[in-house]
Amino acid sequence: MPYRRLPKTDQARIRALRTAVESSVQNGVFTNVLSHNTYYKAKTFLEKFSREVTVYKRCVAEQSAKRGNDKYEAALKHARMYVSHFIQVLSMSIMRGEVARSKRPYYGLPQDEDTTPNLFSETAVLEWGAKIIEGEKRRQSEGGVPIYNPTMGRVSVAYEIFKEMYERQHSLQQRTAESLRNISDMRFECDEIIFEAWGEIEKAFSSLTGESRIKRCAEYGVIYYYRADRGKKNVADD
Repeated sequence: MPYRRLPKTDQARIRALRTAVESSVQNGVFTNVLSHNTYYKAKTFLEKFSREVTVYKRCVAEQSAKRGNDKYEAALKHARMYVSHFIQVLSMSIMRGEVARSKRPYYGLPQDEDTTPNLFSETAVLEWGAKIIEGEKRRQSEGGVPIYNPTMGRVSVAYEIFKEMYERQHSLQQRTAESLRNISDMRFECDEIIFEAWGEIEKAFSSLTGESRIKRCAEYGVIYYYRADRGKKNVADD
């Protein structure tokens, strides 16, 4: 005896709703298999749910395209290099007596150490880039001689290019996460509508028996499975 089971994936949910909605209107005439209330509820929800799934897929595709992007990796590499080199040159300038050691805290650096911060992560590059830009600006405002090779101008350009790319990528990640949350929040309601629609579909064809009843209900999107011990192949749900 076949049994029905609610869809497990978002694509299967969309397919079940779309089949129920589209099959309910044949040649411009409402079939009355679904009640008008259930039909419009399913139709309205289908549009909203399909749109959100499409948005999520597009965001994932864009993220995948940007992941490992050569331009992004090059921007990160340049920003990291310029920030690191500037801090190293600052330390050498202090050792040569060209810059007072008391100025290191301007850059967020410990006064009595000459270490270079770990710039392995993207957020570290952004954090320390902002600190040294602000520190150099403050020191020069007090009459300090600009540091060269690299100049703060070149550091700032490399930093801003990477920062813009990073923020664009971060914004995309946030949109993807938000879209996924929206879909997750909608799944329970989607399953409720499908369950209600399938109940009405099966009721509409309750006068039929056997395979003819299963076939008619399946035309309206009801998904049936056959138990393995009956030697029948299960219907795919992808």
